[in-house]
Amino acid sequence: MQTIPAPAPVPTVRARRSTRPRRGFTIAEVLLSLTIALVVISSATAFSVQSWRTRRGWTVRETVDRDGRFIGLSLARDVQEAGIAVTSTPVFASIDGYGDTLTVLTVPYEPDEAPVYPIFDDGDTLPTYPPGGTCGATCIEFQKVNGAVTLQAGDIVRLQVASTRRLLLLTDVSVGGGNTFRIEFLPVSRLINRPSGLDSLLLTRSGSTIQQVNVIAYWRDASTKTIKRADAVNSSGQLVGTTMASGVEAFSTMLQFTNGSQYQSYNGADADTLNDGNDILGVKIRAQIKSSRADPSVNRGQPVARWYEWRVAPRNLLYEKNRL
Repeated sequence: MQTIPAPAPVPTVRARRSTRPRRGFTIAEVLLSLTIALVVISSATAFSVQSWRTRRGWTVRETVDRDGRFIGLSLARDVQEAGIAVTSTPVFASIDGYGDTLTVLTVPYEPDEAPVYPIFDDGDTLPTYPPGGTCGATCIEFQKVNGAVTLQAGDIVRLQVASTRRLLLLTDVSVGGGNTFRIEFLPVSRLINRPSGLDSLLLTRSGSTIQQVNVIAYWRDASTKTIKRADAVNSSGQLVGTTMASGVEAFSTMLQFTNGSQYQSYNGADADTLNDGNDILGVKIRAQIKSSRADPSVNRGQPVARWYEWRVAPRNLLYEKNRL
């Protein structure tokens, strides 16, 4: 008789549970994990806070530097053009500084040089006209160039009478019949710190001309602490500017002369022959710019203020010196 083996015993529920891996963490493991996480989070938070403070500080300083760079680039571009087709004389230079204002004169090219208009010659045998203008106290007649005239009211022109110069602000330009036109000009003795009007100047029947000039000016508006740039004047001859930078605490200009000296302006009428207008080589400009806001993490919570200095030597002025 064959013996049938007894079936293997079935593991109890308790036995099956005892063979499974243990789940969960011990208290020590939880505390260690929390400690590591706290260290990582604290380090990351500290790094983020420091990075944010650095970023805020960089933003405050960069705002000031950006204004400084913008002013410097604009000045360099405009001052470099000083003297284009306007050769300086001892008493009438193409670049000038007075107070905290810097002015630059150039002749426009669009694309050719602005026309030079000769005065109308009435045929009289006398070399000069009577005192005043040829058609009124503030009126002069000129001849067209190639049958045309491009001047208009609001333009600034350089009146050349032999070796004497005047700046005139045109208030009206009227084109008549034939080959002539008339200009009316503002009756002032100075315009942009240069001689204007006729006063005792007698117009010559030959050799008297006008030519349009461009004017660029920089100055500081003390009431708003801003730097202004102008390329036009109003009907009263006052500069009309737009704001280039704010927070400007100081702004000064110094003209550089051939002998190494520097003055705020030139003077071709005094005994000193080293500060004449035709001895100017360049200009030095200094400005102090302050940030518009403060940050507790920068400069002990005070606004950031920085000094900037630019030196520009227009190649046209250098050419004049080499030519002479």
